[in-house]
Amino acid sequence: MTLTNSSEKPSTLSKRGAELASGPNLKELAKAILGGTWDPVDNPDVILNIGTAENHLMLDDVAAFINSKNLKLNGSAFDYGEGFWGSSRLRKGMAKFINRHFHPHTPITTDELSCSSGCTSLFNMIGAALGDPGDGILLTMPSYVAFANDFGLTAKMKPIFVPFQDADQFSPDSIRYYEAARQKAEDSGTHIRALMLCHPHNPLGKCYPKETLVALMEFCNKHKIHLIADEIYAMSVYEVPEPTAVPFTSVLSFDYSQYIDPDYLHHTYGMSKDFACGGLRIGTLWSWNKDLVRAVSAITQFSHTGQIDDLYASTILEDEEWLDGFLATSRKRLAASNKLAKQLLDEEGIKYNKGANAGFFLWIDLGPWLREEDGENGWEREDKLLQRMLKLKVFLTSGKGQGSEKPGFFRLVFSHKEVVLREGIKRLVKVLRDDGAN
Repeated sequence: MTLTNSSEKPSTLSKRGAELASGPNLKELAKAILGGTWDPVDNPDVILNIGTAENHLMLDDVAAFINSKNLKLNGSAFDYGEGFWGSSRLRKGMAKFINRHFHPHTPITTDELSCSSGCTSLFNMIGAALGDPGDGILLTMPSYVAFANDFGLTAKMKPIFVPFQDADQFSPDSIRYYEAARQKAEDSGTHIRALMLCHPHNPLGKCYPKETLVALMEFCNKHKIHLIADEIYAMSVYEVPEPTAVPFTSVLSFDYSQYIDPDYLHHTYGMSKDFACGGLRIGTLWSWNKDLVRAVSAITQFSHTGQIDDLYASTILEDEEWLDGFLATSRKRLAASNKLAKQLLDEEGIKYNKGANAGFFLWIDLGPWLREEDGENGWEREDKLLQRMLKLKVFLTSGKGQGSEKPGFFRLVFSHKEVVLREGIKRLVKVLRDDGAN
């Protein structure tokens, strides 16, 4: 069979290249959704994006801080720097930050950290180092929309989604579902090499209690599975008036060596979420597994942080007084925006997951608004609903790409200024009402 490109000519690429080229046109999709930030006066005609997880509540604060520093760049800012794994200044600042805020049982040192251009590139490198093509990585259902690609697109690890049915995936009892998914994969010939723990969870916006973290460590240790703990929303945990909300406990904050061989525990963090610095592209890996660190270091040349990003990030990390105030303000604003989003959804009878107290999003149930005439199954109906949202210029991330167990769930991002959030939900409601809601 001849691989062809979009013009039906025989492909001039390798099999790998042709496979990549035959996928979705990500540039066109990104242009439509990310091509401009909606503003009621300056930019009213673009799609209003309440589906991408960025903390728009704090972007101006970061910009004001950097501008206040009046940073002067000299020639050395434009050279290659100390290497491809982050400057010693950046790693020192990040180590100090983690020690202050994550309260690790054993303090993190500068030399134990490796930096890259964001966590996406880190996951790609970790996947290449931990798994051979076709090996499996366990992901929760639902799961962060990009994990499957992060580990699968070039590292070629196979995502194995863990269904929990109606059980609480944040309880220690969830281990039996991980066990069932692992066994099913192994029986079908897929060797499980890693488990991706998104903590706090994206898109559910909840934290794992310590007893569940321990149970996951013991599960991974039993089967020699690498546990990758992504704690990128750790400082975006805020108070909500719900008794089921669980505070954040880092996997680093207790003696994990009692439960898992340290060579199988790896921690990632980055600046795109808590710091509202997605544009800086700073991701950090901590691991005691020297082989993993060396393997990642061997390919970080393809994911260099860059000297200028490094400088800006270090400047932020070193100003502890400003940063403490920034994080406190962020949590306060996120809590207020979370409250407003829930209020607006309650007014329209739209259900959402309870106990969410972390991150920038709510997992909302639009299942009642899926139309039978839109397809033979729920996933087709969900896609048609998403297309109608785009026609009315509002975007939410649909559940299918996030490994939802049931169709009709969407991730709504509320970390926007009030005028944006209100308009986004207003447009969403218009879509639902036009569909003959309920």
